[in-house]
Amino acid sequence: MRSGVEMVLNTDHGHPRERLNGTAHSRIYAALKQALMNGDFVPGQRLVVRAIAERFETSAMPVREAFRQLVSDEALFDHPNRGVIVPEATVEIIADIARVRCSIEGAAAEWAASTITAQELAAIEAINERMGDCTVRGDTADYLALNRTFHFAIYAASRSATLLPIIERLWLRAGPWLNIMRNEATLGLGLDHHLEVLEALRRGDGRAARRAIAADISDAADIILRAAGGAHQGQIDTVRRVGRPGRRRKVV
Repeated sequence: MRSGVEMVLNTDHGHPRERLNGTAHSRIYAALKQALMNGDFVPGQRLVVRAIAERFETSAMPVREAFRQLVSDEALFDHPNRGVIVPEATVEIIADIARVRCSIEGAAAEWAASTITAQELAAIEAINERMGDCTVRGDTADYLALNRTFHFAIYAASRSATLLPIIERLWLRAGPWLNIMRNEATLGLGLDHHLEVLEALRRGDGRAARRAIAADISDAADIILRAAGGAHQGQIDTVRRVGRPGRRRKVV
């Protein structure tokens, strides 16, 4: 598996390239945000200024500025002994973030059902098809990056400039835990919910779109919580109740 630092500069990840223009600081900040949301870094991982600076062929200053901004976003943590690390979390925190995500991202999907265009829907369907191709190839890195693109394309269709930054901050905190999903056993889990949300969006059924997004999030949270501290069944059940009882089917 490639390291998180190596993945930072891979801005393609199998989906339409996200251009990282602007100052060195803004480019590094945007790339690190993308990597965190894609699950390219793992909880507890230390980020080294020199390594990031070398990858970007820049000085240490813009990297430190990007780190400071991400610490402010609660996406990174400045540990007194270890330096800047990807935050670790208790199962309670993971469950709470998942519960909030179900509510907020579900609302975005519900709103999108009444505002999404045919062109946007076709593009999202194409992204989901590429995710299916990833399951055939066993390509977990591209799969997780495409998963983020799929979700945010739906949320962008909600036409809420206020909601998107809130969702982004939640993904910055939740993204590193997606590394647990980076294996063949879990690759493709959730694609059934993607098909459900796409069908709901085609019908303009906002409530069904909300339920499908919440089920997608809660099923992933179920796996992550079990891996993080499997005995905490109460937290798992809390997340499931926001969506619906878990149905983890692999679709290829």
